[in-house]
Amino acid sequence: MSIPHKYKHKPYVNNLPLIHQGKTRDTFKTKKPGTRLIVTTDRISTHNIVHNSLISGKGQILTATQLFWILEVLTDVPNHILAYGKAIYNYLPGSPNQYPDDLHLRSIIALNLTMDSREYIFRARMAGSLWRDYYRRGLPNPYGLDLPKGLHLMSPFSRLEFTPTEKSETDNPENSAEVEAACPNKVEFVREVYQRGREFGLRRGIDIIDSKAEGGYRDSGRFNLGDEWLTGDCCRFVEADKIVIGQEPPWLDKEFVRQEVVKMWDGGLKVPVTLSTETIETTVGRYRRGFEMLTGRSLEAFQNHALS
Repeated sequence: MSIPHKYKHKPYVNNLPLIHQGKTRDTFKTKKPGTRLIVTTDRISTHNIVHNSLISGKGQILTATQLFWILEVLTDVPNHILAYGKAIYNYLPGSPNQYPDDLHLRSIIALNLTMDSREYIFRARMAGSLWRDYYRRGLPNPYGLDLPKGLHLMSPFSRLEFTPTEKSETDNPENSAEVEAACPNKVEFVREVYQRGREFGLRRGIDIIDSKAEGGYRDSGRFNLGDEWLTGDCCRFVEADKIVIGQEPPWLDKEFVRQEVVKMWDGGLKVPVTLSTETIETTVGRYRRGFEMLTGRSLEAFQNHALS
């Protein structure tokens, strides 16, 4: 099957119609209406740019992390996952041996949602773009937040701070109070998911210092989690006992790659880069470390238990 010109990357599956290709996920048509196959690849993106290198096994780790939350922690939270593990093949034409060997380890069957056009971001500590682009520069933040003076990198907030953005190529910031007034139930829904996830993570020694989530509606009109949630690609993970106020922690998520890429750009054009072998290996190790601390088991043990 040829690759449509509009898609920049070779699809992970070559015998299904490709519906959409995101920065790191490929979405395919299934044989059952109202569903789709979502494959998490090993592509890595930062600053809305997909880089040249692959992070080996990242897609498996992200898929396992997402499933861990729904299967063992957030069991009552509505979401778009319909099938996972080897059950995905019930929704695909042909036999499993016609697909990549690890497809069931990095994919889900999802119900189609009418997605909300907003990213719901909550922060428990000062970091990321809020720190880098606004607070440390003394600039007013675009979210309309009245933050106290004297905060430093990794300073805890007295409450979770809500910093919503548009879901677009530019992720334009939105006013926090206005968004919460417009859709209080959705904001509270995502806030609770993050609070529960963070509390669980802290019990396992991981501080999930911020989180981005998206959602959408089924025909029933119920708001559901969509895309991904509480993984190392949409959150910042750090070992709680290694946090030092004012210092960069040893990140266990995509933040490590973000910072390496910025060093490589060195103030120049923001273009796709090729990561060093050392950076790739370190990144894989950090993703795995975060997963193991969070779940209390190895990736392989989780897969053998839940995805076989």
